[in-house]
Amino acid sequence: MHMERSHDDERFVRLEVKAAYLEKLALDLNEVVIAQAQLIEELRRRFDRVERQLRSGTDEGAIPDEKPPHY
Repeated sequence: MHMERSHDDERFVRLEVKAAYLEKLALDLNEVVIAQAQLIEELRRRFDRVERQLRSGTDEGAIPDEKPPHY
């Protein structure tokens, strides 16, 4: 009976270790998803700003469309 109990304890410890690993993995992946969502939102704001500039015909801070002086 003692050997069976030890085997059960060992299995339980292995399951706890796996559960802890999976919990950490889920938290790490959640951080990645949050960071990506923030980046997507920032890129969406930038895109919207550029799209508004193009539609309005103004291009704040744009490089002029002219030949460089060495031509």
